[in-house]
Amino acid sequence: MPATSHHSILNLPGEQRMLDAVRAGLGWAEEVRFAVAFTRFSGLQLLVDPLGELLARGGRVKLLTSTYQHLTQPEALEVLLGMDGLECRVQDGRTAFHAKFWWFNAKQGGECWAGSSNLTKGGLASNLEWNLRALEPESIELTRRQFDGLWDRWDVRPLSQELVHGYRARRHRERRPEAAPPVLWAAEPMGPAPDPSPAQREALQKLAELRARGERRAAVIAATGLGKTYLAAFDVAASRARRVLYVSHRLEHLTHARRSFAQVLRGHRLGVVGGGYLELNADVIFATVQSLRANTVLLGRKWDYVIIDEFHHAEAPSYQPLRALLKDAFLLGMTATPERQDGHDVLEWCDWNIAYEMRLPEAIERGWLLPFHYFGIADETVDFARIPWRNGRFSIEALERELSIDARAELVLEQALLRGFDGPKRATVGFCASIRHAAFMAEAFNRRKQHAAVVSGEQPVEVREELYRRLADVNDPLEWLFAADVLNEGVDIPAINSILFLRPTDSASLFLQQLGRGLRLYPGTEVLTVLDFVGHHRSGWETVKALHSPQGTGARTPIGGFHLKLPRDCEVVLQRRTEEMLKKSLHTLSRRERCEEAYRTLRDELGRPPLPLDLWHRDELPSLSDYRHVFHTWLECQQAQQDLPSWAVGLRKDHPVRGFLATLEKDWQLPRVGPYALLWGLVTRPEDPETGYEEFFQRYPQWKVEYAPLGKSGAWKSLTKNLPRSVLSHERLAPSLRELLGDDMLPQVEGRMLYTVNKDHLERHGGVLRAPSDLALHVPYSRPEIVRHFGTQYDPTRHNLGILWFGQHGVIITKLDTSGAKKTHRYRNHFESPLRFSWTSQNKMTRTNSAGLKLLEHHQPGQALHLFVQRRSHEPALYMGEVRVAQAQGDAPMTVKFDLERPAPPDVQVELADVTP
Repeated sequence: MPATSHHSILNLPGEQRMLDAVRAGLGWAEEVRFAVAFTRFSGLQLLVDPLGELLARGGRVKLLTSTYQHLTQPEALEVLLGMDGLECRVQDGRTAFHAKFWWFNAKQGGECWAGSSNLTKGGLASNLEWNLRALEPESIELTRRQFDGLWDRWDVRPLSQELVHGYRARRHRERRPEAAPPVLWAAEPMGPAPDPSPAQREALQKLAELRARGERRAAVIAATGLGKTYLAAFDVAASRARRVLYVSHRLEHLTHARRSFAQVLRGHRLGVVGGGYLELNADVIFATVQSLRANTVLLGRKWDYVIIDEFHHAEAPSYQPLRALLKDAFLLGMTATPERQDGHDVLEWCDWNIAYEMRLPEAIERGWLLPFHYFGIADETVDFARIPWRNGRFSIEALERELSIDARAELVLEQALLRGFDGPKRATVGFCASIRHAAFMAEAFNRRKQHAAVVSGEQPVEVREELYRRLADVNDPLEWLFAADVLNEGVDIPAINSILFLRPTDSASLFLQQLGRGLRLYPGTEVLTVLDFVGHHRSGWETVKALHSPQGTGARTPIGGFHLKLPRDCEVVLQRRTEEMLKKSLHTLSRRERCEEAYRTLRDELGRPPLPLDLWHRDELPSLSDYRHVFHTWLECQQAQQDLPSWAVGLRKDHPVRGFLATLEKDWQLPRVGPYALLWGLVTRPEDPETGYEEFFQRYPQWKVEYAPLGKSGAWKSLTKNLPRSVLSHERLAPSLRELLGDDMLPQVEGRMLYTVNKDHLERHGGVLRAPSDLALHVPYSRPEIVRHFGTQYDPTRHNLGILWFGQHGVIITKLDTSGAKKTHRYRNHFESPLRFSWTSQNKMTRTNSAGLKLLEHHQPGQALHLFVQRRSHEPALYMGEVRVAQAQGDAPMTVKFDLERPAPPDVQVELADVTP
């Protein structure tokens, strides 16, 4: 029976979409009739599974579509042709066909929808569409007869292979010019110089501000596809640098970078060094890191500006000669993912100065990258239990052997053809376990009459670039590239519209790098199709979890008790069997087991016992709070792993060293960095902590923004409050600490303290400033993120209040559960309805004092009140939008009732219900 409560659907954010209504109808109907002008994979791929399930249970499906304007994809028609039991006819005449009609019926009743939604991603989910529902039996019967009239029109033909072939040929002849790929491989500048994109303009402003403060080091963390190379060229031009060194570990990256710089720096001489090139007589040198080690000319040259591409590689030994070149140069490190699998913090190269950060989910949210449709395909062709698991990953030799089987290749091809692609032609990249695996997949596909090729790091750059050009060319038959050791980073092929994950992914960051290959905006493509072949193995859940975007405004997908939140217009579709497998893998390891496994993996990667700092920026690993929850202290974790430092063996539990180190693992919630700087000074200069305090700001120059002379910083008072009395007295640390720890004292202190210090810096100084218009309704924000959306960096001394004012904008941040607060601060805040929120002020506010009047009268033109609601303390706050004061009563405190502009959607009401009185 019809499950929807809506009589009309507009695909508004946070509300029911036509996609939801159609999926629901397919779930209960026995008979369906659809009439849609356009059928594209972007919509059909989201309905393939529910359509298949309806047909499998004996349901009947009639689908009428058209070739009008040549927007229907012939490949999508072939999928419909191959669905047993589905009847499809095509209106193929001169009459314009605009029908959009969805009809469902069963013995218990029926429903039909008419409106504007085609069988496309936009029509079903992301465009503003308007569809009206009818339930009356008379309407159901009338529209059935009308549909049957269209079904039998003279210009409507049964779908056949002959029809598809003819339509494809006609469509190809009349293909629109914008479908052709742009020229990406031109050696010389073409056309006018490009203008910076919105993301690049934001980053350029931040880099300029950083240089104006006298900083000489910066990192830009930006998702693949946002144009980091062009950004570097724009910033070189802005800085007026003349001697520029651009470094990467692959020649292929450098040739692409040289072309991008040529478009921007028209008056500069550009040269490449490495891979047989030795073009030293240039203003801007693009050099492989391997070529630098023996090149005395480059190592001896004085540079104005040094750029390290794919910056996350910079801790490798081959990059160390670069450090000598940075004395007088401005350093820009660029990466999509600074998190290294070996645990090294490459941000140390740039003094932890993150000039700009734009991760993949936010870039999709802002429309700067394509959305994706992710399909989790159950892969039971491979027995992963037979593959050895070492050092947190599968044995490559055994993995490639088990993956290179015909049954799996058949599954991959079948599913890839079924789910299709969106774009001028198929341009699919399959990420493989090894070169041998990639070669096997290409050969298997070619045997099945597909046009496939291998691309790997063993091929010359010219061969790889020719393959990339062919994949992008709509007139070239090449449609599949199977990749090994390349295409993870540094190469941009905007034409890619489909990605296959054909091996278990080692890390979330690698998965996102590979996903980013297909997310560039491209004419004729509105969505990236992603197929992940999920097997019975422990890392199966990591790739799905990597898609989670807490601030995403897209659909929520519940998986095994976990609510997956997605960026705008993105979808995750899991086969039923896939979801069962993921649930099993999710619950296979307890929190303790995950912590222990992550510890061992880190130890193997680092070659030493890890410390809490090694968890920083490793989102795929448990957090320090997870370890504290399981083991209470890091030493107890190491003891459980039989990995205690020698000085800790036999140390009693109440020893001051244990208490001291455990205290450093807690977040002290400090408003300023001074106490941490003083602690560092006490460790490095026990006889002269004031000098050590000053040296902290030289060692970590990113914190100069919070520097205050020690006597004015309040650091001593705060440190005395937070450290145990047994370790700090008379402005000295207890001698027993140094006697026991010796030379290990500073690494142990930094390895704990810097975990919180880094987090504090990111919260207070590392964020990009936004505007209120960038806020998304009903998504969670931390307090620092809220503040930054009003053009200000977060300051704990100013912004930890219930009401904040930013010019014409008032911000109310309140929580529903105040039971943990002092009795005098327990306020009653609750939703009276989806459109009405009741809020209690602090005790000093009245309806007549200045604070109360400022709130109650804040409704003039150009002014706004914004409401954020959190469930409990220390949780993110959901943005409820702009509100207006409806009424106020009482004083000190007063109760204010706010009217919301948009009602809280059902899922938000459920989320907040358990803490609402």
